[in-house]
Amino acid sequence: MTIAIREPKDSDFFPWLNLYEAYAVARGAQLTEQKALQLWMWLSDPAHVESSLIAVDEHGDLAGFALFHSFPRPLEGDTGVFIDALFVSPESSELSAGQALFTAIRDGAAQRGAVVVRWTQAEGEQLAPALSQVAGQPTTPTTFELQTAAQFA
Repeated sequence: MTIAIREPKDSDFFPWLNLYEAYAVARGAQLTEQKALQLWMWLSDPAHVESSLIAVDEHGDLAGFALFHSFPRPLEGDTGVFIDALFVSPESSELSAGQALFTAIRDGAAQRGAVVVRWTQAEGEQLAPALSQVAGQPTTPTTFELQTAAQFA
C-alpha cells in the first residue's frame, strides 16, 4: 500500500470528520459537532499551535491522521513535539499509515529544530509491534490531569 502524507485541505473535511468520529468512539469520547468544528478551525489556522498531517492511500482515501503541537523544554533549552492523537482507519494498513505518520512527524520536528517527539498511550493500549521501529521507547513519567474552572463554565 502506498501512503502519502500531507497537511489537510478544506476538501478533506468530511473524510477527516468520519475518521475523527471513529477515533472518538475508539477513545470512548463524546464528540459533538461543535468540538469537531472547533478543531477543524484550529487546524485551518496557520497561526494556531495545533497542527495535523493526514495519510492518504493510493486511491485517495484518508487512511489516518495525526494531531500534534510544539512545546518548550526549559531545562534543555530546546523544543519538542507532542502528538495529541494518531489514528489509522481500521480498513487501512495500520503499519503503512502509522509508520508514515510517525516518520513524517519525526522528520518535520527535526527540520524545525525539535529534539524529541512525545505522546501518551491509554493504559492497555498497544502499538503494532512493527511500529516500535519508528515509535521510540517508553519513558517513565506518569501523566496527571488537573481540571480548571473553565471546564465547568
